[in-house]
Amino acid sequence: MAVAAAEFIGTLDDAQREQALYPADSPERVNFHFVPMERGGLVFKSMSERQRTAALKLLRTALSTSGAATAEAIMQHELILRAIENGAPHRDPELYYVAIFGQPGTTPWGWRFEGHHLSVNQTITDAGVSGTPLFYGANPAKVPAGQPRAGYRLMGDVEDIGRDFVLSLTEQQRGMAIIADRANREIETAQESRVSPLDPKGLKYPDMTEDQQAHLRAIVDYYLHRHRNEISSAQLARIEEHGMDNLVFAWAGPTDVGAGHYYRIQGPTFVIEYGNTQNQANHHHTVFRDFENDFGRDVFGDHYREQH
Repeated sequence: MAVAAAEFIGTLDDAQREQALYPADSPERVNFHFVPMERGGLVFKSMSERQRTAALKLLRTALSTSGAATAEAIMQHELILRAIENGAPHRDPELYYVAIFGQPGTTPWGWRFEGHHLSVNQTITDAGVSGTPLFYGANPAKVPAGQPRAGYRLMGDVEDIGRDFVLSLTEQQRGMAIIADRANREIETAQESRVSPLDPKGLKYPDMTEDQQAHLRAIVDYYLHRHRNEISSAQLARIEEHGMDNLVFAWAGPTDVGAGHYYRIQGPTFVIEYGNTQNQANHHHTVFRDFENDFGRDVFGDHYREQH
C-alpha cells in the first residue's frame, strides 16, 4: 500500500497534492459518505490516465480480485443510472475521489477511495490494517428493460445469499430471525462516522444447526473477502476471538423477491448490513463496520494520545 500510495503521489503536481494529501489526524479521514456529493480528495475527473491507473493500483492493494472488480463495476454503473435518469450529470463514473492521510509508510497513515455507492477506507498502524468502513452499493440492483445491459444484477449475490439463508430456516427459527414485518428505508448505521452495536434481536448462532452455522459463516466470509486475504484473515481472526457463538442473524421485511427487505449479521465487534428498499426494492446498500476499530480508531487514537 505504501509503495502504491507513494507512486500515486509521485504523479501529482503541486495543486493536485494540495487536494489529495491531508495530515494523518485530519477530521476528513473519518468523514464517511456513500451518496453522490463533492468530497475531500482528488477527483478522477481531473486526473490524467497515468494518475487514474496509479489510483486504481492503490485501490487493488486493499481489495481481492473479485472485490476490486466489483468496486470498479460500481463506478461504471453510474453510466446506467445516468441513462435511466435522462443524462443526469451527477451520475458520473469519474466522480470518485482519492485522499491520502499522513505519510505512506510512516505509521499511522491511511487512504480513502470514495464516491457514490463506494467507500474504501484503509488505516495502517503498527497493529496492521483496519479496512473499515467498507461500503458497496448499487442502483439499480437489476437493470430494467429498455436500458443498457437490461437484466444485469450488480451484486445480486448479496441479495440471494441472505434470502437463501432465511428461507433455509425452520418456521420457529424464522420467528426469531425476522425482527420486523417491514424494513427501514436505510441501513441502520447509515453514514455515521462512529457506530455502536445495534439491537441484538435475531436468531443466535447456537440456535442454528451445524449446516446453518456453516451457511452463516460463508456469508460472513463473502463480505470479508472483498478485501485481500491478508486483511480478511485478520478480520476473521478478530471475529473468532470474540466468539462465533455470539453471532446473530436478523431479517426485516417480507422474504419474497421484489419486496423491500434487510438483513444483518452482528457480533460483539462488528456488523454486516444489507438493505434493499428504495426504488421499488431495486437499490441495495451493503456495509461492513467495526464498532471499535473503524478508521483504525483503537490504535490510531492511542498513538496521538501518546504523542500529544
